[in-house]
Amino acid sequence: TTTTTTSSSSSTTLQCIEKRRLAAPPGSGPRSLMFNPAIRNIAIVSLEMTAQVWLIQRLKDGSFEGCGDPISILPERWPDDDEEEDDGDDDEESPAKENKQFNGGRWASDAVWSPDGKYVYAAARLHNSISVFRYVASSSKSVEGGSGGGDGGDDGGDGGDGGEGRHSLELVQRVPTEGLTPRCLCMSECGRILLVAHQHSHDVSSFRREGGDGTIVFADRLEVSNAACVKLVRPELIG
Repeated sequence: TTTTTTSSSSSTTLQCIEKRRLAAPPGSGPRSLMFNPAIRNIAIVSLEMTAQVWLIQRLKDGSFEGCGDPISILPERWPDDDEEEDDGDDDEESPAKENKQFNGGRWASDAVWSPDGKYVYAAARLHNSISVFRYVASSSKSVEGGSGGGDGGDDGGDGGDGGEGRHSLELVQRVPTEGLTPRCLCMSECGRILLVAHQHSHDVSSFRREGGDGTIVFADRLEVSNAACVKLVRPELIG
């Protein structure tokens, strides 16, 4: 869709006009969309019901197209590999069996970019993990750089449009979220801290980004009842 602005002497009206529609894979359940903060026209879509992320590109006419197929944020054999760990447990309500009862264990939540536009962080409920992906630019070179906000390096991080070449994601890391049911992710402006809101363990976990490879390590946990959303706000904007 595109948004147009109509001005008059007395008022301003915003109107949305559909130009073209991009269909997500059937049954995938698009949950959220976030544009790359450093490379305009590239965005990431979280597909809730298939537990995938999907790179899309905005074209010159404002419409979108997919950049290849969606990518799973779960291990290949999940939840079957977890069932193997539970072998010998006669409890019908074992964690693996409970997880598999809902949509085959697939339930994605949030997906966010790092401020430098070089990495994507995607959370999976039920599996309770964060998958870290490196964005690979149209030049077929991985977008490399430091852990801070940065300028995005030479591969499109200067605010380019992403080009018309190939765009993809490469898995870098998958780590536990250290809680149950991650609902929301939030990255600090400096790109060094990632916050995770857990609904069913009633807490917010924090992770540090260390080094230049986008990987994260667990830092701390704060109790918050029914945590469903977490945002960082500048102190001067409060009150």
